[in-house]
Amino acid sequence: MSDQSPMKIFEEIAKKTNESVAGQSIIKKWVGPYDGKILQFETDTKKFYLVIADGKMEVCAGEYPSPDLTFRGSSQVIIDVFTGKRSVGDAIKRWDLLLMGAGHEGFMLGRLITTIFPEA
Repeated sequence: MSDQSPMKIFEEIAKKTNESVAGQSIIKKWVGPYDGKILQFETDTKKFYLVIADGKMEVCAGEYPSPDLTFRGSSQVIIDVFTGKRSVGDAIKRWDLLLMGAGHEGFMLGRLITTIFPEA
């Protein structure tokens, strides 16, 4: 994954997930009997959210009214955490990244990313 905005990085993740049998399988297991999952990102430059449903991932600009999980941090922190340059635990411990909501959803997102981008 290249050095871009967090939203662009997640658009790349969504594209690769939607093209990957393994990615679609993880999403189906992750969502289970529910209609879907919504993960909100609030950075210093942009708000966007992921819609995870029907075996697919979609990136949408803006703010979702009631996401399952919200990640709040600077663009650089979000990029570093989700590209593997920095651990989630370190970012949270130093208050550089805040998670609000169902934190376990973040583990599934991490599992999805490491499956479709094993080098990350």
